[in-house]
Order: sequence, then C-alpha cells, then structure tokens
Amino acid sequence: AALGREVWIKRDDIGSIGYAGNKIRKLEFLAPELGDADTLLIVGALQSNAARATAAFAAATGRRCVLVIPAEEPAVPPPAEGNALLGALFGVEQRHLGAVGWAAAERASHEVAAELEAQGARCAVLPAGCSSPRGALGFVAAHAELQAQLEDAELEADAIVHASSSCGTAAGLLLDRALHGGPPVVSVDVGRLFEPVEERILGLAEGAAALLGHDRLVGPGDLGVTYDFIGDGYASPTPACLEAIRLLARTEGIVCDPVYSGKALAALTSVPGSGPVVFWHTGGAQSVFTSAAAGALLA
Repeated sequence: AALGREVWIKRDDIGSIGYAGNKIRKLEFLAPELGDADTLLIVGALQSNAARATAAFAAATGRRCVLVIPAEEPAVPPPAEGNALLGALFGVEQRHLGAVGWAAAERASHEVAAELEAQGARCAVLPAGCSSPRGALGFVAAHAELQAQLEDAELEADAIVHASSSCGTAAGLLLDRALHGGPPVVSVDVGRLFEPVEERILGLAEGAAALLGHDRLVGPGDLGVTYDFIGDGYASPTPACLEAIRLLARTEGIVCDPVYSGKALAALTSVPGSGPVVFWHTGGAQSVFTSAAAGALLA
C-alpha cells in the first residue's frame, strides 16, 4: 500500500544452513562437483554473503574454508560483526590480497590454493558469489520454482526484480526465462564489480545452457541490467536504499541489507506498469548487524 503497487516477495532470505540467502541455491549445484576437496576457497569481501554460506557449508561437511579478500589487511582488525562474526563462528580463515580488482582476485585465489596444496590440502576454488555456469543452474531451477508459484497464485507479474553483483543469479533467471517464459527480469547492479557486467552475465548463461545441452539462448536483448541504484559504489548505500529498507521493515517486518537487497528494493518504484511485481529477496540481512549499517539506518 505504501508503494501504491502489489508486491510479492520471493523469500530467499529465510531457510536452513548458514542463515540462508541466494548462495545456498548455487552451492546446491556446486557441492556435488567438489569431490574429495577438504579445503574450500572463495573470493569475497569481509561481509560476503557467499563466504558466510560457504563457510557454513564447509563446517557442516567437515571442510576448511578460506576467504580470499581483495583488500589490504587492516592494521587494526575490525570488530567481528555481521557476516564476519558468523564466518568466524563457522571457522573461516582469511587471506588478504591487497587492493586488487575482483576478476584479478578470482585468478589469485588459484595461486593461494596452489600454496595450500603444497602444504597437503586438497583444494576446491569457488568463484565470487558462487557464480559459475554450474552455480547459475541453481537459479535456473529457482526460476522454474517461481513460475510454478505464480501459476498456482494465478498471478501475472510485470517484472522480477533482484540485486546483482557476481551475475550468477541474473544468468540463471534469464536462462530459464528463455527456456520457459516468464516476466522480464530486472537485475539491479549494486557496484559494477565485474566489468563488463553484461558480458559476464551472458557468458555465465551460455555456460549454464551448455551444461543443459543447449546452445546460447540468452542474448543482449534479454538483459535488464540497471546501474541507476549503485550510488557511490559497492557497499555504499544510497538514501533511497536506506529508506526502502526502513519502509519494508516498518510495514512488513522483513529486513533487507544496505549492500545488496536494499538497493534492489529501492528499484521497485522504477518498474514500468501498474501490475504486480516480484521482489526476489536474495538475503544478506545479517550485514545490518554492523556498526556502519546501524549508523546509516538509524541516523
């Protein structure tokens, strides 16, 4: 009612292992490929949702988890809060690479794995955000799940809106839409971490299609990426993002985070049309339990 539009929420923020989130769907498809690996490496920020989910999965399966961070190691360790606290509880180890780009960090993670293997570890390297062609299959299945729910509810949505950073969620949603139809997908980029973003989405979608035995099915005309809600960059919430988080919390008792889902939530009002819209809550609310987020949200 506050938005003047019917909004349905796909709740990937609630679930089982490691406080859920959209990364669990990707891990479900990546896990069978890990073989006898006893050490999992993943690139991510200190408050990474993917790292937190991977660390929880590693703990549950008796593995070691190493978070490879594309940033300088701080002289004074920051307080353990939010996802960093959960990661520490799950036993995650940290390796700081220095100030490098995310694509470079993904390459460097293989070098870290080689070092650990020289010490006797059996390593598997997961991509940032668990976003690989196989990981994207998690959202091919998720889109099919949503389509069944929309049909059961006899609901015709104008769009599906979701936060996007490592691009695997977008690739999977777009691929199943190409296969089976559905509303347009609006991918709200939160920081342009992987440039060119559109090329990465198309590459992941093509790789996922090949795993399913199809040629390329997703083309540039299928993309619905918007950069209008990034603000000052990754992990920098905009005023619209913060207000959207407050609005949802105070009207529905549902929490979004200021890094990912909050920026996508703010994009709901920009979707053309007046029909229902689906907001895909990809999780990450744990990061509101940080001093920085608290200060911004309660200012």
